[in-house]
Amino acid sequence: MKNIKQKLTQKFPFLFLVMVLSSTLLFVSCNDDDNDDMIIEIIQPTETIVGIAASNPDFSTLVSILSMPEFSDLFAAANNPDAELTVFAPNNTAFSNLLTALGKSSLSELPIDLVREIIEYHILGQKVLSTQLTNGTVYTLLPYETISIDLASGVKINTANVIAADLEATNGVIHVVDTVLLPSFVTNALGSISEVFLFENEYSILSAALKKANLLNTVSTTQGLTLFAPSNDAFVAAGITSLDGLDAAALSPILLYHVLGAKVLSSELPADGVATTLSDNQNIYLGYLTNSVLINGLTQITEVDIEKNNGVVHKINRTLVPPAPNVIDIAVALSQAENPEFTVLVSLLTSPAYSGITQAIIDSDNITVFAPTDAAFAEISSVIPTLTEAQISDILLYHAVGARVFSTDLSDGQVVEMLNTQDITVNIGSGGVSLTDSTSDVANVLEVNIQGSNGVIHVIDKVLLPTL
Repeated sequence: MKNIKQKLTQKFPFLFLVMVLSSTLLFVSCNDDDNDDMIIEIIQPTETIVGIAASNPDFSTLVSILSMPEFSDLFAAANNPDAELTVFAPNNTAFSNLLTALGKSSLSELPIDLVREIIEYHILGQKVLSTQLTNGTVYTLLPYETISIDLASGVKINTANVIAADLEATNGVIHVVDTVLLPSFVTNALGSISEVFLFENEYSILSAALKKANLLNTVSTTQGLTLFAPSNDAFVAAGITSLDGLDAAALSPILLYHVLGAKVLSSELPADGVATTLSDNQNIYLGYLTNSVLINGLTQITEVDIEKNNGVVHKINRTLVPPAPNVIDIAVALSQAENPEFTVLVSLLTSPAYSGITQAIIDSDNITVFAPTDAAFAEISSVIPTLTEAQISDILLYHAVGARVFSTDLSDGQVVEMLNTQDITVNIGSGGVSLTDSTSDVANVLEVNIQGSNGVIHVIDKVLLPTL
């Protein structure tokens, strides 16, 4: 193997001169009487890796990272005189080029855990001088990740050039590189659908979950995928505030429930609103509202059609958790939301007195519920105490149809038979859709097509009253 320092001398003569001037070998005269007798005095390094980096302004970005509270353990190791480390240190230009490539203006725009993983990827747990480097791979401090060393033409670490070598410290050695080294899961993500979330602070939980489930590289490298990407707030909205206690087996079905095995743009979403995911072939159910699309009745698609080389991403505001909720589950969830709705309807459906109706709705494969708002029930609050249990049961049944009826299935003048066998009439005009009940009162349809696993909910502003 050619001597590494020879290669660096040929390619970077000035850098080699600097290395010689800072060499650990100093020749001095033994005594004044015998100038021919010379001895070699070994000058030991006096600075730690942190000390050397801090004294060089070209490492200011690296030092600023290590000085952050989140990196206190790495800082301590790099400053520990008893440690034995090798650091492939990117200069400031290398970090600047990385940010430009990622479309970022500051490292603070990257998830802190990702920055840590990148820094750990530059460190070896042993001291390796340039003369000890050999072709091949070596493990870094980042678990399971290796760097590639290529001595064929100069010295390359992955695709980065070593532009200065053997800056020896009391606790190891620094080799300067001109490019930030990226772990394999990062390079795999570049250009893929994983790129949409991996470099974003607001999607750090999704990234961490995919890593923990060993699915990140799968999402990055599999062709023809659709990902519904939940933000950090989306995980919280679904009640997932921490990944603690969740292992790969628990996370995988949840994460794969967000992935379709084909590239599906928003214009290509299925007309019947049913799509099969990679989570044990479980379905998600889409409801097509006036200005948005809901998944499983609770999750809104907030941004669509972010296309990458292996698929497309649609961003969502609530994490999907299998199995898909039925219409009763959706109503209960909405009654417990930050701005609750359907609390009166849910209180009736969850009452033991009407459990038979509720169970019949749950057991139905296809059902449509016209759900009155809390304000609608408030309008008849004085009437409800005067009604018998049988009459309230009749009212509840008068709000359900034994079929899955989307807004597109409704037509002006249509007569629909409800579960209590009485009819309502559909009205469609310039003002939208409304329903006329048996008392000739009119309820406006406020929202449509909130679809669950067994049916559809349409929101109405009045309680429909049958002939009692």
